[in-house]
Amino acid sequence: MRFALALVVCSVAWGQGAFESNARFATEEEAVAYVSEIDAGQAVLLGPDAAVVGEYSEFQVRFTVGRAGMASGGGLRIATAHDFGWDMWGGASLQTSEPRAPNFLTYRTSTGARLTWTSYPQREKSLFREFHPWQTLNEFRLDGPPLEEGDWIQITFGNRASGSPGVRIQPMDETAFEQKVFVDSFGDGAYLPLPESPSIQVLAGGAKDLVVVAKTDWTVDASGWANVWFDDGLGNPAADVRGELRMTIEPAVGGFSARHTLVESDRGRVRFEGLRVSRPGVYRLRARVGDMEGVSNPIVVHGSKPGEVILWGDLHTHTKYSDGRGTPREMFEFARDVAAIDFAGISDHAFTTTDWMWEKIQTTASEMNEPGRFVAFLGYEWSGRSDVGGDHNVYTIDDRMPLIRSYNGYNYRNLRMYHGPNKMAGHVEDLFRMLGENYRERDENLLVIPHYGGRPGNPEWHNPKLQRQVEIFSDHRRSENWASQFLDKGYRVGVMASTDNHSGNAGYGVRRAERNVGPDEKLFSRFSPIERGTSLVAVYAPELTRVSVFQGLYHRRTYATTGERIVLRLAVNGEPMGGETRAEGAVRIETSAVGTAGIAALRIVKNGRIIHTVDPDGDSVQLEYVDAAGARGGAFYYVDVVQDDGEKAISSPVWVN
Repeated sequence: MRFALALVVCSVAWGQGAFESNARFATEEEAVAYVSEIDAGQAVLLGPDAAVVGEYSEFQVRFTVGRAGMASGGGLRIATAHDFGWDMWGGASLQTSEPRAPNFLTYRTSTGARLTWTSYPQREKSLFREFHPWQTLNEFRLDGPPLEEGDWIQITFGNRASGSPGVRIQPMDETAFEQKVFVDSFGDGAYLPLPESPSIQVLAGGAKDLVVVAKTDWTVDASGWANVWFDDGLGNPAADVRGELRMTIEPAVGGFSARHTLVESDRGRVRFEGLRVSRPGVYRLRARVGDMEGVSNPIVVHGSKPGEVILWGDLHTHTKYSDGRGTPREMFEFARDVAAIDFAGISDHAFTTTDWMWEKIQTTASEMNEPGRFVAFLGYEWSGRSDVGGDHNVYTIDDRMPLIRSYNGYNYRNLRMYHGPNKMAGHVEDLFRMLGENYRERDENLLVIPHYGGRPGNPEWHNPKLQRQVEIFSDHRRSENWASQFLDKGYRVGVMASTDNHSGNAGYGVRRAERNVGPDEKLFSRFSPIERGTSLVAVYAPELTRVSVFQGLYHRRTYATTGERIVLRLAVNGEPMGGETRAEGAVRIETSAVGTAGIAALRIVKNGRIIHTVDPDGDSVQLEYVDAAGARGGAFYYVDVVQDDGEKAISSPVWVN
């Protein structure tokens, strides 16, 4: 079905500033072209052009009126994308009553004409759908006489003249944090986007923690790698560290050596290649620079090359192409170069992803895919309401695939949303059917993974060929109870986890502290990194290629963690996690785990019920357990591991009979 959003030709008399208020545009690009044609004006940042996460600053934006002029009743709307409830430049916490307090806002015109300010928080329903993802809006309406070409409106965010510290900056770093400017030149309520909007660079803070990540499975005398970077305490890579970085291995083994002198060009991150260990065993790397040190995840060194190795990934991320931060390329680069995960996927919301954005995502995923070094997957999020299926992410092994959008959040007036001829899916069953037209049995090229998210995936609907996994952890929450519904219904789905990251940092999410909220309180406490490094999926695969990893996902050779790279293995009557087998009589479960901290409990779960628990004294455990009751009538078994620090890992099940 094509949505007929006709471009109405507007008759503009430049001297009078006439404009037909019912004009609509098919795309944002058409609206921008119109704004340029009439010369509505331009907005520039007077300074500064950079700020540090979590600190305070003052910013001045000046809009200079163009040839179109600005009629009385017109004005500006200045918007930020998805402000996450935190104070930030131009967000929802601006105020005009306390000049000495944070977030003090002032505004004026060059002529002295009166402006009226109105703040629209991101959950203001009247504008949320029309402007999403630019839903946190501050409106400056011209109530005084009209402005002419060359007149200006100046807005100062965090005016420090009377003692205000300024506006507080968001906790995530960003190359270009944009203030999207919409202008109503003719006073008819039609706020249209400017061709260019001011932005600042948000810089990471100083280094607080040293993070060491290493490849999980090594082989004696074959090369391994380790990645070292510095966290600013808010989950961003700090670039200010200099000095001698030394790395040792525990327990010590002869011949191991790694050191590096940190310089400015390192940007606070170092990857060590060609590391070797001469004896089998479980090891950890310890890195030090100055007073800072960090310890890696466990490394398992095998005597001979294993048939499958553990590979780590994050498939659920959002960029500025929907409601996240950064570009697709920046997201993939963080995943590869900082978080040091083996694979990643972009899953921007389809209904806010335009055709040119989708083209860019597809091209970037293809360009970033480097077999043996880093695998980039193509994906998107189908964001249906829960009553029509709920949130599902779609992934492929291919370089290209059709983008199937949902109607959720769709608004006819929202120029940022797609208005073209391609079909949308109104229900998850429609999604399954439309994807089925492109599904290839021979190489199992598509996956659809439900998650809890903003619109929980609904277990009432299932497609066994496409829906092979369920996302059990994310930055939002640990959702075991929700995910267990899929298994309880008899669906044979594996478990995975990914961040659902909106901060541009694939593979290293940050969950912030929630607190009790009243009508005037924010959902999140300020900049409290209660849990960093949240939610990863581990895949067993023979090699680091797109096809190999995707087959591991499709055949449920996966387990989920809350972000720690716990080593977890499971076999039921010899069948590895994700598999299906038959058994007569007793069932033998073999499992082992190596933690990143002490292991508080390892639990064997049968059909959703714990049937055996061990509380090992240490950070590793190996167990054989026989379920004498067997699996008559059918059963599924999985393993749940909890560490002393509260971090978790859950395996995909094995189904018996």
